[in-house]
Amino acid sequence: MRNLNGATKVSATHSQAFLPPNYMTADPADPPKIPTPSASVFAASTVVDATPEALFAFHADPRNLTEVMPPTLKLVKLVTDGPALEGRLIELHCRDWGVIPMHWVCRWKQVSPPHLLVDEIVEGPFRLFIHEHRFEALADGQTRMHDRVTYAFGTGWWGRLISEVGVRIYLRLLFAFRHYRTRRWARRYSASSPS
Repeated sequence: MRNLNGATKVSATHSQAFLPPNYMTADPADPPKIPTPSASVFAASTVVDATPEALFAFHADPRNLTEVMPPTLKLVKLVTDGPALEGRLIELHCRDWGVIPMHWVCRWKQVSPPHLLVDEIVEGPFRLFIHEHRFEALADGQTRMHDRVTYAFGTGWWGRLISEVGVRIYLRLLFAFRHYRTRRWARRYSASSPS
């Protein structure tokens, strides 16, 4: 599927076998959430006019989340010790549509500059949520940015229905917007970078 300007490719599949390479937990007492047969997978990609190094640095800094958040979602509070580092936590307090409070705690699961970032929810509304950001170098300083989300909301048939319908629609809209905003950031970044 393509968005209005034709730059975003989206695919969505059901998978039980997704694990990022070298998937390790930061704390042996807190093992990783292994995707189950009821996990859903959403994937989207776009070409961005920036190098993998620039995109990696942008996405590794949680303070940049506001650059790619949809207008309905407002960041109220961000708690983190800095940029992406395996095992480092990110705590987000947001309001969706101005009234719906949201609280997420995420952990960086894999940080492999400049091509891979993997974060995972450890506290929040999802039973499982693993987000993989992959940056593939292309010609002329461009990068194909791949986002892959493995997720499960709730349990049983009701949770599966919400995951496959409601969450999938939300992710499709969210990543179309995030990719648009990332391409827009890249244009500003390229214009301000010394040649």
